[in-house]
Amino acid sequence: MKTVRKKRREYGQVLVFAIVILVILLIAILFLFDLHSIIRSKIKLETAEQAAALAAGKWQARSLNLIGDINLFKAAETLLDEIETIGETEAAQMASANKTLTEMQSRISFCGPLIAFGAAQQAAKNNGINIYESSSQSSYKTVYNDMRNYLIKLDSSSEYYNYGDIAEYINYYKWREPYVAMLEIITGQGLAVRPNGRFPGLESVDPPWLDDDSLYSAILNRMWCNPTLNSIVKYPDSYWNGKWWNVDFEHTSFPDESEIYTLGIRFTGSVEQAVLESALNETLTSERVAKLAPLQWCAYDSKWNRYNAGGTTENLNYSGPNNDGLNYWSRGKFLQADLKDGMFYGGAVAYAECYQRIKLMNKYKSRMTRPSSMENDQMAKARSALRNDIIRETSSETLKVGNDSSTDNSNGGAVAKPIGVLPDGSPPTDAIIVLPLFSDVALIPSTMQQCRPLRVDFSLLEKFLVWLSTVDDLHNPGSSPPEGTEKYLTALQTLDDPTFRKSGWNNDYVRDDSDISIYFGDSYKYEAESNASGAGWLQQIWKTTDNYLADSDIPGTLEERASGWNTRVYSGKSYILKNRNGNLVTNERLICGEIPAGNSGIVAGVRVGPSRL
Repeated sequence: MKTVRKKRREYGQVLVFAIVILVILLIAILFLFDLHSIIRSKIKLETAEQAAALAAGKWQARSLNLIGDINLFKAAETLLDEIETIGETEAAQMASANKTLTEMQSRISFCGPLIAFGAAQQAAKNNGINIYESSSQSSYKTVYNDMRNYLIKLDSSSEYYNYGDIAEYINYYKWREPYVAMLEIITGQGLAVRPNGRFPGLESVDPPWLDDDSLYSAILNRMWCNPTLNSIVKYPDSYWNGKWWNVDFEHTSFPDESEIYTLGIRFTGSVEQAVLESALNETLTSERVAKLAPLQWCAYDSKWNRYNAGGTTENLNYSGPNNDGLNYWSRGKFLQADLKDGMFYGGAVAYAECYQRIKLMNKYKSRMTRPSSMENDQMAKARSALRNDIIRETSSETLKVGNDSSTDNSNGGAVAKPIGVLPDGSPPTDAIIVLPLFSDVALIPSTMQQCRPLRVDFSLLEKFLVWLSTVDDLHNPGSSPPEGTEKYLTALQTLDDPTFRKSGWNNDYVRDDSDISIYFGDSYKYEAESNASGAGWLQQIWKTTDNYLADSDIPGTLEERASGWNTRVYSGKSYILKNRNGNLVTNERLICGEIPAGNSGIVAGVRVGPSRL
């Protein structure tokens, strides 16, 4: 009888356990559903961005080819006639024809990029990108607001009108009203992607590292591995004398063409004989050149110059992370093959960036609070959870997938580039004037050629740099920096302190490896008062502890032990490293650079895997 009663009391225990397991499985399924939604959204966004960039780049290429064709029309009109014998009437007719052709080129420079803008929007929408912030359709995306502000600044009746000093006619084309009308039509259809172009901002900032937003956070957090901070703290002490923050820059000017998906062209009223010979393969007499001088040819502007593709003057073309230039992309390191000579030009690029917010299904959390290691506590928490609801519902959450330059303060879209070369394989810019050479468009790494996404106002950093250009004393500037930019001033004030710089890299430090036992202590490290000639953090020898070393195996004296390609030098349980060349490994070399092969462990909180020094 007792046995039967005991069994009855045990009825349902498995059922409770099964319910708990089912709840856990349900939450896991919802989590996997959310994970799948995020992955699917990421793929959709990348596909949409690439499609939009390629569509825009294709129209840029078509626009350039049309402009190039008109250049050839001008050449045919003039070079095939007997220019030496024409009279005043014929010359006037020729001038009128040239004026009409130039106006057509100017029209294309405004209308072609806007067709590219519309094509990019349609390509993104065809790939499932919503023009609204969310499925509720309660608000448009931020690109819509920026475009509206841009249109307000183009409106001559607005108090925010920003184009008063620009001619009504640009190369015979009355540009403003048609330009605004096309923008309003495209905006009215809904905007899904953010384009690039030449919008208000700063260019040619000198010194350029002041324009690196990541630098300021690196200073405030002593992130010595930040490439920009790593570089500038090594400047000689003489660099930091006087007004080293004397920033110089240029404001972005109106390009006399569409500011969206800008083609990068200019009109020149005269062309040297050598230029025409190179571009058109003609031998011209001096008399013909003189009569051709009034013609306006559409040429590539300075942005197409190989030195303006984003690289440094040392590395020439194409910017890589840390502005490492062409060397970053060459030698098959990131691209399948080295860039061909014909690709060495800057010029027009098409950027497309979009984002969307997805609603997460998993809005449930367990009611059971985290128990301690005590068994009684675990049981009590479990009973409490079972007495009440096992899970609780939270408010539904949304997750932004993709990039938004207006809030993320960084670029994160796709970049496409019109591709064209001269018959001999050289860059199209070698022809000086635009010719119909652009046969293709290709995606390029988004960090290869710098783009400025649509942004009507200056960024916080740009506002700060404009203010900084008026400051003569960092510590007593005489006025407050623009709202929201205080951290930039604090960072530069910190950088101005020599003790800060020397704690990262001390130019007065001279390393002496004759007694490497000193590297197991702190006496060789920089201290402003006690050791002004000590080693900064980047120069210090990396050191860690071998927690797996048995007590019986701890060396009594300094001892070297092979470890893969490296050698561990032990002092007790602590050890430092020598690489395969016999050189001691510094913090800079190991933590900021490559990690020695055969060494596994945790370095500064980061898992260390095999590599090479």
